[in-house]
Amino acid sequence: MPDSLIAIGQEGAPQLLKVRLPFPHRLNCFIRLWILKILASIAFAVDRLVHPPTHCPTLIKTYQCRPALPVRIFYPPDYRAGDLLPLYLNIHGGGFAICDARQDDDFCILWAKRTGMLIVSLNYSKAPLNPFPTPVIDIATVAEAVIIDKTLPIDKNRIVIGGFSAGATLALGACQLAPLKGNIKAILAFYPIVDWSHPPNEKLDSRPYKGGPPDSLEFSSYWFDWAYVSPGQNRCDPVLSPAYANKEDLPPWVYLIGAQWDLLRLESQKMIHSLAELETENQEDDFEIGKYKWTLARGCSHGFTHHFGYTSAKKIKREKRCEVIYEEAVRWLEKVLSDNDGLQHNQAHHLVDDTGFEVDDLARGIVLILILLLDYAVKLAIALLRIVDQWMTRLYDLTMTLKAFFTASALCAAS
Repeated sequence: MPDSLIAIGQEGAPQLLKVRLPFPHRLNCFIRLWILKILASIAFAVDRLVHPPTHCPTLIKTYQCRPALPVRIFYPPDYRAGDLLPLYLNIHGGGFAICDARQDDDFCILWAKRTGMLIVSLNYSKAPLNPFPTPVIDIATVAEAVIIDKTLPIDKNRIVIGGFSAGATLALGACQLAPLKGNIKAILAFYPIVDWSHPPNEKLDSRPYKGGPPDSLEFSSYWFDWAYVSPGQNRCDPVLSPAYANKEDLPPWVYLIGAQWDLLRLESQKMIHSLAELETENQEDDFEIGKYKWTLARGCSHGFTHHFGYTSAKKIKREKRCEVIYEEAVRWLEKVLSDNDGLQHNQAHHLVDDTGFEVDDLARGIVLILILLLDYAVKLAIALLRIVDQWMTRLYDLTMTLKAFFTASALCAAS
């Protein structure tokens, strides 16, 4: 692990090492996660083939530091050559294990229009082949390469980093590392995981809401925990669990956005209230104190900003919910970018992006059926393995019994 990670991870952070869980659990997570990765890759590939994107990034670049991780760059439509632009570094979600930067193209196009910023969407290596800290180091390294790239019109005094879910967690971790620490002005994090110290079952039990829709992370959170956090890793390392980070190690401006029906939102609430030094009984209420801001997306679940796999009608409904959140975030960014720099930020363009993914109900149904069939296959395989294990144990016991019997018989014969 790099020195910067060791220093941050050990300074004042409590120690809670991850223990290696039983083999059946690890095997279950391994099978299910790889099935998810394969199905997700197929689904996205088919969708891009059936529904080719109508808009593309302005350019795609690779850097020598990470040639296998291309970045996707989006200029605002009203950009004039020679102008320096504030930079927004976007990091996609996917449980640290699936998807790539292309899944956020719709958001990046929309964000460039509405904020007037230069949007750079980053990639990172995926678990389980690349567990923590590899992805967070990837983000810090590639982000540094982007910032020092002289061919990009970047105003280095106005850099914001943000992301969704796992991407938001990586953003909160990467901005604490040496290449980015002190160079990032603000962070905008949508429904991140900020505390790995509690296992998924504890988070499910401690949810402050009851009777909501099924939690999308109820089962997959176990798989992602197995894939991303290795045994022996300190779960309270602030680069892994930003809830334990010192305020001085984070950007001066922090905006966390949680979803009401999300098992991760309680830890985000606690983190932002701690940063703002705000003590209140009802932590669900939105607030903005100084440079810290919290918004709860009511009636929304984890991943509410993305619409892959939904019909047009449901997609439009979800976009309307996002509109309020995005509008609030744009106003906050305007305040951030105009702080202490004397620059007049471009007026936000209130445009709704008309691009996006759309999957037929039939295709979605087929994918769901395949997932169910594979789920039953995994359960059957695990059950068979347990039966085999039981019979192997019995066979071993029988072998030991027979060995003892024949040994005793031989001794009797010899005497």
